[in-house]
Amino acid sequence: MRERDVLVLAAVGALFVIMSISFVGIPWPSELHEIPVYDDNATAGPEDGIANSLFLAFPITIVLIGLLLGSAMIGGIYLAKMDEPGKVGP
Repeated sequence: MRERDVLVLAAVGALFVIMSISFVGIPWPSELHEIPVYDDNATAGPEDGIANSLFLAFPITIVLIGLLLGSAMIGGIYLAKMDEPGKVGP
């Protein structure tokens, strides 16, 4: 193995050890907690559901983000279907 490969392996191993120690040292809760997702009687407060907070406070932003992500997926598929580099179109 080359010197660079040994250094990469040592760096990845050190990162793995640090991450393992940090995960093991955290006192994880053992009881279950219910996460409120949607509440019919909510008014978009912080204790209400996650969906209520997003869709009642930022409805136009959520729709615009959805359109942007959808068009990005279509553009990615279009670029992936190109046969020759530099050729435009399917």
